[in-house]
Amino acid sequence: MSKNTSKTELNKAFKSKKIIELKDFEAFYREKEPAIPKATINWRVHDLVQRNVFERVGRGQYRFTKTMRFSPVISTKMNGICRLLNKQFPFVDYCQWQLSTVNEFLQHLINFNILFVDVERDALDAAYYALKEQYVKVMLVGNLYDDLSEFNNYIIVRPLISDSPCQQYEKCNLATLEKILVDLATDKELIAFQSNEIYTIMSTAAEKYTINQSKMLRYAGRKNKREEIETVLKSINYD
Repeated sequence: MSKNTSKTELNKAFKSKKIIELKDFEAFYREKEPAIPKATINWRVHDLVQRNVFERVGRGQYRFTKTMRFSPVISTKMNGICRLLNKQFPFVDYCQWQLSTVNEFLQHLINFNILFVDVERDALDAAYYALKEQYVKVMLVGNLYDDLSEFNNYIIVRPLISDSPCQQYEKCNLATLEKILVDLATDKELIAFQSNEIYTIMSTAAEKYTINQSKMLRYAGRKNKREEIETVLKSINYD
């Protein structure tokens, strides 16, 4: 935070705004310093985010920080998968997440877990067979049938959508919360979490964690599901 700007001043200037855009910050700083360079304004906004005064919720969009940042739990099995893929396929993009994550957002908890490992298409089969050599319960998503609960402790290998929102965490490539939520809302193998359940999931996640709406919609667009996600976000009044 700028030494000349207190949080009280920021609250006074922006308390009526749900979403604060870069142009709002520019107007705020130029009122006191008309000649301030735009680069300095951008740096100050970046500094405010780093200090957890504001959180980024979209491209060029911010709000006062009121939620936590999502930190995925990495199981021993997930670590093993990371080591295997990093070693055998060092130049291949992949991303994984575990279904038990959803329990944090559900009213009725699930009592089974599935690991989804998304791998870029050109290496999908090779990664599948490599995982199959190491683990007993491995399946390609196209072979799924019946209820998901029948596949407890399975690794489900799926094609990775290009530009999927993933993050590196403890040397593992993991799905961001934005990817997990969009997958839950749109993937046919996850239909059990759609209909009314997805609204509870999205609403609870948005109350607890910082969610980048632009990132969600961009990823949904890659899956040709942008309208569906926009509908859910509007329904839960997320802005």
